[in-house]
Amino acid sequence: MCGLAGVVRFDRPGEASRAEARAIRARLVHRGPDGQGDVALGHVALAHARLAMIDRAGGAQPLGDGRYTIVYTGELYNDAELRTRLPGPWRGRADTETVLAAWRAWGPACVDELDGMYAFFVWDDRDQVGHAVRDRLGVKPFAYAALPDGGLAFASEAQALAAVLPRMRADREAIVEYLVAPAFSGVSRSPFAGVRYLAPGHVMRVDRDGVSTRAYWRWTPRADDAVTAEELGAALGDAVARASRADVALGVFLSGGLDSTALAALAPTANPAFALRFPEQAWGTSRIVVSDDLPFARLAAAELGKELVEVGVDRAGLAAELRAIARVDDALPAWEQELGQRALARAAATRVKGVLVGDAADELHYGYHFLLDAAAPRELVARLGAVPIARAIDPDPIARLDAEYRALARPEDTTPVLAITRLVVERWLPRLLHDGDIHTMAFGLEARVPFAARGLLELAQRIAPSRGRDKAMLREALRGKLPEAIRTRVKSALPKDQEVAAIYRAELAAILRDPHPLVRELVDVDALPPDDGEVARAIRFRVIGLHHWAIAHEVAA
Repeated sequence: MCGLAGVVRFDRPGEASRAEARAIRARLVHRGPDGQGDVALGHVALAHARLAMIDRAGGAQPLGDGRYTIVYTGELYNDAELRTRLPGPWRGRADTETVLAAWRAWGPACVDELDGMYAFFVWDDRDQVGHAVRDRLGVKPFAYAALPDGGLAFASEAQALAAVLPRMRADREAIVEYLVAPAFSGVSRSPFAGVRYLAPGHVMRVDRDGVSTRAYWRWTPRADDAVTAEELGAALGDAVARASRADVALGVFLSGGLDSTALAALAPTANPAFALRFPEQAWGTSRIVVSDDLPFARLAAAELGKELVEVGVDRAGLAAELRAIARVDDALPAWEQELGQRALARAAATRVKGVLVGDAADELHYGYHFLLDAAAPRELVARLGAVPIARAIDPDPIARLDAEYRALARPEDTTPVLAITRLVVERWLPRLLHDGDIHTMAFGLEARVPFAARGLLELAQRIAPSRGRDKAMLREALRGKLPEAIRTRVKSALPKDQEVAAIYRAELAAILRDPHPLVRELVDVDALPPDDGEVARAIRFRVIGLHHWAIAHEVAA
């Protein structure tokens, strides 16, 4: 897991852009504390900050072979298998070399052979053309922008492009989506005007004629019920084993839910486990957080022989943490749970260099009982709470977004559950994965996502939703492998502190005395909810997040 940076300009040699590539990388050093490199070739300058998980001595980047040069981030789960099919000799064990060899052998078609989480850019110095690739689900990020004087810049984080762009400006449409439908925001558009994300499962080509993109994969449910629990269990075990390959210590984020406990059970070397501990509060008052994770995490750790590190969340530092997550999450902080993600990542980074996480299991295996019963996207927006938008900006943003989300549907989405699952996979999941990446990498910690492995993806597309039970097939596949109290536990989202209403009120009141112009212009402050319920807290959290984000990144309205 690393940080990528690059500048492509066809009107000048790459050496002329080298300082810019280095400036972008300077904003990404938290992603790669183990080494830095850069190179200028033809019309491109590439820079890289490395987090070394395998072959620290031999995996320096950028990596070239005379014609092709690559900068890469992520983990290739089928690295060993691909090496048996590709010609050597091999200089080292880093998977970057494997991806470069795959590109040399198969060109852009190599994307059909890669299994893992990755984003990379390959420059062909003979043909003077570049290609960028992002993994199927968008675990690893890739942001890019046109430069004012021509050319293209790219980076692992959108905020890093501020090093080569004029003062960042706001994309109001993207920010309205964030305020109204945060769980689906920051995917199709960046809140920074002019900055775009390469979509998950896409390849981008950069040449003298411009920039073009194409999809190489999209979620395609076939729901033929031909998958067996045994087949799914074997695929999960294989995915966890592949995702556990490393030369450094790995841990696991353990919520005591089905997904994270499965990873802990199937990865004996992933130790310790990290779980959140909140001050005493009333659990079960939330629509999505229905129980405290900690008792289940303790049970799982005891049964599986894991050391459990309980990570406390301190309310005394909450105001500072609200500012910190707004600075780190350059797509704007969408969920209060990001505070917990940050706390877990900070603690884990003191003990290990990577963690296994259960992300993508719920989204791919029909795990969200609080989403999949909705008849339409607008119903989900209402459930999760929309910040009231000034009518002069957008008189009915919910209707507009509802139409946009409905338009994602494809002919194979033949039921409301499949249609909502499409939205979850194509918008909610990339947003979730972005947050996981951004908060772990802020501390130089790699989050590995076994449930995003290609074999599991292929099986998940063939599993039909089960009436009355979330993740029915996955639960059956894990029978006998987990404590039964965990295998049958009702889905509960990553917990958040539900006793913070007074802190949010005070923070928002202070902000509204002198709000950033974006808050003043976009938010209908008089229509903010007066109560302290879960939805009202989430709404205040987003207004606070927008203010701090705009200030942290010096965003012009």
